[in-house]
Amino acid sequence: MTHDPITAGLTELLDATLPEADLLARTVRLAEEYGAAGQPPFVAAVVRDGRVIGVGANRILIDADPAAHGEVEAIRDAGRRAGLAALTGAVVISSCEPCAICRTVAAAAGVTEIVYAAGRELVPAEIDANPERTGALMDAVAELVPGIARAGQAGLPPEQLAAPFAAYLRALG
Repeated sequence: MTHDPITAGLTELLDATLPEADLLARTVRLAEEYGAAGQPPFVAAVVRDGRVIGVGANRILIDADPAAHGEVEAIRDAGRRAGLAALTGAVVISSCEPCAICRTVAAAAGVTEIVYAAGRELVPAEIDANPERTGALMDAVAELVPGIARAGQAGLPPEQLAAPFAAYLRALG
């Protein structure tokens, strides 16, 4: 993962051995900070054998890379840190329901599943102007790779799960 002041807080998750609910809540809080900094508010961590081995945040604007989604960046980071292209048995913990790109990269890397906090229904139209198409693509990947993504329980109310999106939209003005 390329480090910058905005994503520096993510590295604090490395080597953490937190329960799933705590990791989900942390990714939501970090996504809110990231969104408040004017970046797309999507954050993820890769967990293997109970330990965080990679972290990532959406870098599509920073890197001018349309594939630099939070889950993809976390998977890239975990692969580099582990020195492996395959992350068999790993789980991605994400602040938001993964898109088709993230689901596909996770499956290709051997990730067991992506557990997410905020569902797609919480993403505002200002962030996803075509939710029907996005959902159809997500569902198509889910048909090919059943069980690749599931909702987790972060123990947060819907307004907190949606807070990263609100912070991002406020930052955009």
